[in-house]
Amino acid sequence: MNPIEEAAWASDVEKCVQCGKCTAGCPSGRQSRLRTRALVQMAYQGYDVTDLKELWDCTTCYNCAERCPKGVNTVDAIIKLRNLAVRRGNFPKVHLNAIENLYNTGNGFPLSPEVAKIRSIIGLNKEPYDVSTDEEELSKVKKLMDITGFLKLVRGAGK
Repeated sequence: MNPIEEAAWASDVEKCVQCGKCTAGCPSGRQSRLRTRALVQMAYQGYDVTDLKELWDCTTCYNCAERCPKGVNTVDAIIKLRNLAVRRGNFPKVHLNAIENLYNTGNGFPLSPEVAKIRSIIGLNKEPYDVSTDEEELSKVKKLMDITGFLKLVRGAGK
């Protein structure tokens, strides 16, 4: 069994009865070409889905898993498939930018000036407290990324 099939098997996809509740309940599927059931079924059948754009449309909200009457966890399969895709260099460039930002600043998607202004108007700090506002915590994130080799992996694999 190849790694793609293994990722699908880990979700208990063989229990799927093709009812379509996973795809029908998918908020991303309403806005994109993502069809969770079809994607995981293709992987289960041995098709290489790691280069499909819709693999990255899943928000990992787990609606599909919660709605499945047979307990198939398509989200876990999608996460495993994404991990395989990253190792093969198949992931959107925007993710590499977010990872670089996270490593360098502690914030993958810094707030825009417009959002900072809105936060100020409604009585919130312009910048939320997170790892980007704490040097010690940021150094821990960098250390973790260095130890795991994650940054090196995505830098070498990014498209």
